[in-house]
Amino acid sequence: MNFWEELRVAYYDMVELKVSLGYNEGTYRTSHILPFVEYCSQVFPSAREITKEMLDSWLKKAVFRTENTRKHVIINLRHFTRYLNATGRRAFVPTSEYNVKAQRYRPYIFTDQELRLLFDAIDDIKPCPRSHVEWIAPVLFRMELCCGMRPNEPLNLLVEDVDLATGDIFIRKSKRGKDRHIIVSEDMRLLCAKYDQLAGKRKWFFQHWEGGIFPVYWARDKLTKAWMKTGRMENIIPRPYDLRHNFATRTLMRWIDEKRDVMALMPYLSTYMGHVTLEETLYYVHLLPERLKSSPGIDWDMLSGIYCIEEGFSNEDYRPDPIWQNKNFLQRISACCSNRKPQHYYIVPLYSEYLFRISAECMPTKAARGDIR
Repeated sequence: MNFWEELRVAYYDMVELKVSLGYNEGTYRTSHILPFVEYCSQVFPSAREITKEMLDSWLKKAVFRTENTRKHVIINLRHFTRYLNATGRRAFVPTSEYNVKAQRYRPYIFTDQELRLLFDAIDDIKPCPRSHVEWIAPVLFRMELCCGMRPNEPLNLLVEDVDLATGDIFIRKSKRGKDRHIIVSEDMRLLCAKYDQLAGKRKWFFQHWEGGIFPVYWARDKLTKAWMKTGRMENIIPRPYDLRHNFATRTLMRWIDEKRDVMALMPYLSTYMGHVTLEETLYYVHLLPERLKSSPGIDWDMLSGIYCIEEGFSNEDYRPDPIWQNKNFLQRISACCSNRKPQHYYIVPLYSEYLFRISAECMPTKAARGDIR
């Protein structure tokens, strides 16, 4: 076994160790560590250690989707090189000079027409006898939009996690290792049932043709290609995560339009989306400031300090206020919200039905009827 083969084995050993310590396996499976090792093995075949020169050479060649992606790649490479040093191999550990300043991604909020065009393109994906993407994509992306799921969550579902009789989905060990149950709308349940009949016997709900799960980048690629077919703005490429953002903001907007007590319902949206703190859910407030300003369902004495929402404020002017980091302030919000109760448990799935209808309006002979090809 040569040096580079040893590093490949070391990578899988590190992932196994991290998982045993409670870390999310997906974090390291998509971490660019193996591409880095492959690059070095080809450009520096006789090397016996990882050097700064190798890292600099690879970073000049590598293409990252965003600066945040680059930041996480450096973090994961730092973990890997430290692991190599700890197990008797020599490796350069990226220093602070490689740190990348985090940039908060601005979610893309689709219009109703854009959603219709996008899902029309998704439902027209060319059939593939190996991956059956024509069955998977319409269900997968509606699940992310209508249920607010993180991109990796539907991909990690076992068949047994989806109760097709009740519409209950069990999400295992998602962000920070948390489990949760969500209830889907009746339309979504029927679509999942139709897909399940077509997919047949398998372990994973969305199963890769080799028997495992699809990587997140596979789904991102399919969504990007579908978006390009819509003929919309080419300089904006929405991510699968934007479907989750749209679920949250549209749910809030409908609550506001219906003059519901948003403060009372916020903890339920937070739980449904798998947020650990209410702060994570309140992040979506800044995406619809004008609607919030006229809402009687929001306690402005509490929320006005979270974001600088003033006269003339727009999404483009958004800047987090320092009070966002004030734990006492957030605790007061949590205490206020926890003392209120919504009228019924299925409040969030009801709004999923609205999103499902938008995504299905343009294809009455396909997914709207459950007629996946």
